[in-house]
Amino acid sequence: MTFNGKAKSTSQFFYDLKHDQEKDVLLKLDKVIADYFIYYSSFQNQDPIETVEATSIDFKCLNKCVINVSHKMNVIGLVFTKTMLIDSLNRMSVKYKIPLKLKFK
Repeated sequence: MTFNGKAKSTSQFFYDLKHDQEKDVLLKLDKVIADYFIYYSSFQNQDPIETVEATSIDFKCLNKCVINVSHKMNVIGLVFTKTMLIDSLNRMSVKYKIPLKLKFK
């Protein structure tokens, strides 16, 4: 996951669509966002978080061909809904006092 185009090494969101239930995904989503917001809250100059991207390179074609690793697929709407993401961002922004001005396409 990236926030305003930035990430830290722990901003990785690991999921298993075969085994994770929606509540598991939401807990993982909350954890990644909270971890980044805790880190970001220590910054002196905090620009509002405007963009959040969640991408993966771990996809295969239906016929098992591997997609080029330089191609990142957006997982918003695939792994978790945009609503789940926005709800988590809003809850964590209040908890960690991080300004939000979300711009989604």
